[in-house]
Amino acid sequence: MKALEMSFKGTDKRVKHLRLKYINTDLKPKEIEALMAKIAAARLFVKDGGDLYAEPVSADMIETTKTSLVAPVVPAPTA
Repeated sequence: MKALEMSFKGTDKRVKHLRLKYINTDLKPKEIEALMAKIAAARLFVKDGGDLYAEPVSADMIETTKTSLVAPVVPAPTA
């Protein structure tokens, strides 16, 4: 599974992360930069008067793989 993780600096100077799953994997860096700028300008996420996503910092594509090590245990049928 791929996810887009965007990092923003809030008005409190702390870095916050916003991770979106099920994304368009064909997005170009310039498109992601524009998206991050729109998110910051919209001021959608405010807590205690401070903007949580005030300034775009970075973006990463996260790819997760799952490897099963033990098969699920299925109970034996009772007769």
